[in-house]
Amino acid sequence: MLGALLLGGMAASTTFVGAGEAVVAADTAVEFAELNYTDVIVPSLTDRAVAVEELVPQILTDPDATGEELGRREGEGKPYSYPVSATGTIVEGSFGEVGLEVDGMPEGITVGVAIPPLGSSTALRDAGAELTFGDFVNQTEYQNVAIELNKLAAAEVYTDLDLTSMIGEQITVVGGTTWVSKTGGEVTHVTIVPVSIEVG
Repeated sequence: MLGALLLGGMAASTTFVGAGEAVVAADTAVEFAELNYTDVIVPSLTDRAVAVEELVPQILTDPDATGEELGRREGEGKPYSYPVSATGTIVEGSFGEVGLEVDGMPEGITVGVAIPPLGSSTALRDAGAELTFGDFVNQTEYQNVAIELNKLAAAEVYTDLDLTSMIGEQITVVGGTTWVSKTGGEVTHVTIVPVSIEVG
């Protein structure tokens, strides 16, 4: 039955995500993403997004309190993911993203916007809905939900947009970010996985 395989623990096959929307359960990760990306994940991130130049100082000052108030995470000890927005100028970036110069960022913290393929980042899944590994039949299916959401985001956001050819232009991006260091040290870079990008 719908929801029994993928989200068997959800009452009435739904769970509330905190933005007035309810996740619709599904039998596969692909179906889950298709049912929830447009109607749940995108509105949840958009409605709750905090400007990155405001969010990062709060995290640096009190990471636990900020995570509890504004973020979501898979479980204890896992990094928080946040709904975030940013307005800035596109610059050259590292592999898999473009850089974004944002006024008001704390010294030593840079910002980037992920470009396709968005890979296995869990930022949209974790920041966009209150889901945990226990809601799914196994870890693989849980991870696949993140991948399928990223595929839909890439298809929707980047159909007619190539940020790598827009160096020097201003954009406003809304999406999700996970507060974690890729090198294992202090966080010095914020990567935003976008669900919307406005040019100008």
